[in-house]
Amino acid sequence: MSVRHCIAGALALLGFTLAQAHPHIWVDSDYSLKIDSPSVDAVSAHWEFDLFTSASLIAEFDVDGDGTLDGQEKFNTAEALKNLEKSSYFIRVKVDGEDVTPASYTVTDVEVNNQLLQMELGVSLPNKVNLQSHTLSLAFGDESNYFAMVVPESGLLNLSGRLAETCTPTVRDAEAYQIEAWVDLRCDP
Repeated sequence: MSVRHCIAGALALLGFTLAQAHPHIWVDSDYSLKIDSPSVDAVSAHWEFDLFTSASLIAEFDVDGDGTLDGQEKFNTAEALKNLEKSSYFIRVKVDGEDVTPASYTVTDVEVNNQLLQMELGVSLPNKVNLQSHTLSLAFGDESNYFAMVVPESGLLNLSGRLAETCTPTVRDAEAYQIEAWVDLRCDP
């Protein structure tokens, strides 16, 4: 059975009730945000799959067996992972406490690092968010609990850019059990 079928099957399993499901795939997941102006309209998300899932995906898509993904291998892997867009890549966004649906998601890169498959996502927000007057909140969570979205030791949000030092990310516990934590971000004027 191909990994594409496994991913499709995993997505089909998303229909299970919470009581029937438990994590089968673990993903270290965090966000990056470059802040060069007070308003942002996009964030980057980074995933690193667990060793077992990585090995399965790499075996499927690393056609030449060199332990890396190049050219068509990268393209095919990214295309297969686009199936997760049906679940919004488990991305959760709020502005001032209100749920926001991102305008789009783009798999910008996939690569193998230390035998783990990593994926970079571009996440476009539907409107610019002025971080000096609004709070942007970010989290990951799979309601089916098939994917365990884990906050890495480095934290849920990495900031860069000229105005990054004026911003304060605040991590808070999530109320929903399938979300490990939220990070709220606001910047000083």
